[in-house]
Amino acid sequence: MRLLTVDVYGFQAVGYLGAHEGRWVTAAELCERTGLSRSFMVRVLADLVRGQLLLSKKGCGGGYRLARAAHLVTLHEVLRCLERPLAPLACVSVSSPAPCGAAHCCQARVGVYQALRDATHRVLAQYTAADLARDAAGGVTYDRCLSLLWHPHEPVQIATS
Repeated sequence: MRLLTVDVYGFQAVGYLGAHEGRWVTAAELCERTGLSRSFMVRVLADLVRGQLLLSKKGCGGGYRLARAAHLVTLHEVLRCLERPLAPLACVSVSSPAPCGAAHCCQARVGVYQALRDATHRVLAQYTAADLARDAAGGVTYDRCLSLLWHPHEPVQIATS
C-alpha cells in the first residue's frame, strides 16, 4: 500500500478534530492551522461525513467534529471511508477482490501479498485519531508529508554512501 494525498488529508483531519473534541471546527480553521488546501480538504471531510466518522453542522457555529471519541476512530476506518484499497494487489483485496487464474498455485499471493494486506490492516486498526491528535495538539502538521509521497511516474532517487 502506498499513501496518497487523500490519506494524508484524512489523517490530518481526524487528528486535528481529535485534538479539538467537543467543539465544531470549520474547514477554514482546519486548513489554516494545517497548511492544507481547503478545496481538497472539503472533499475529504465530505467522504468522512458520508462514512459516519464525522458529524457536520451547517450555519453559524457549525463545522465538523468526530462522530465518536477520538480513541474509537481507527485509521483503518479513515481509509475505508476514503474508499482506499488497502491490499497491495486486487487479487488479495477483501473489499474488491479480482479473480486471478493463478490464485490456486501462486505462492507469492499466499506467502507475501496476503501477509502484506493483513499487516496493513493490523497496523491501521491499531492506531486511532487520538494518536494523531497528539501531533495536532503539539502543532505538528502533515503538509510536509505531501512532498514525500511516492509518485509512480517520477524516478526514485536512491541514496549512495
